This record gives sequence, structure tokens and C-alpha cells, in this order.
Amino acid sequence: APTWQQQTLTAAAPFIDKANDDWTRAIVTRDADVLAAPYDTTGVFIGPDGSVSLGKAAVRSMYANRPASVRVLKASIRSDGRVAHDRDDVYEWGTAVMTVQRGVEVKRVSGRYLTVWHRSGKRWVITRNIAL
Repeated sequence: APTWQQQTLTAAAPFIDKANDDWTRAIVTRDADVLAAPYDTTGVFIGPDGSVSLGKAAVRSMYANRPASVRVLKASIRSDGRVAHDRDDVYEWGTAVMTVQRGVEVKRVSGRYLTVWHRSGKRWVITRNIAL
């Protein structure tokens, strides 16, 4: 029989996978609604520069207000690991890679992330996301 850890990871996986897949498209199309969708209403996003967005609305606003001069041409995300902390919380970590254009300069940037997913009814939502 599956352990509670395996059951928890199995329950969370479709939500994590969908959010990661959606992110790779929405970061390119600048769709702030899709980017903020997996966040809990009280979710927190901490950017690589230490900036903090408190709450789903603030996360949406952070994405919506990115400078138009910075374009993400393509993006990918790799989930490197997941662990069930308890029956309602999963920690996920991985690496995001983007091709970013600023003016005529195009460069590849990558960063690591750590995300806390929490079971909220039948859904799993992001309560903490740290971009490193």
C-alpha cells in the first residue's frame, strides 16, 4: 500500500505539473492571471532580488507590472524534487530557464526555486514561492 507521503505527492502532482506547464507559456505571453492562478489568496512570492509580493493579488500585480522593455522569448521549468512535509504540504524545488530580451541584448538566465504547495479542499495552492 502507498505510504501517506506517496499518497500526498500523488494528490499534489497534477496541480504542480499544471502550474509548471502553464508558467512556461504564461511567462512568455505575459498572462498575469495564469501566472497568479495557482497561488493561495495569502500566498507569498519572494523574488531573486529579495522583493516580496504578499497575497495572490500582489503576485498578479507583480507579474502584470513587469517592464515592457524586458521580454521573455522562451522558458522552461524542471522540477528537481518534491517531498511531502505532512499530508497537506508538499515542498517542491527545481530550476527555471528563460531566454530574455532587453533591447537588442538576448541572454539565457536561469534560477532555482523552492515552492510550498498546500492542500486547500480538493485543490493544491502555492503558499510560499522563493525564486533564488
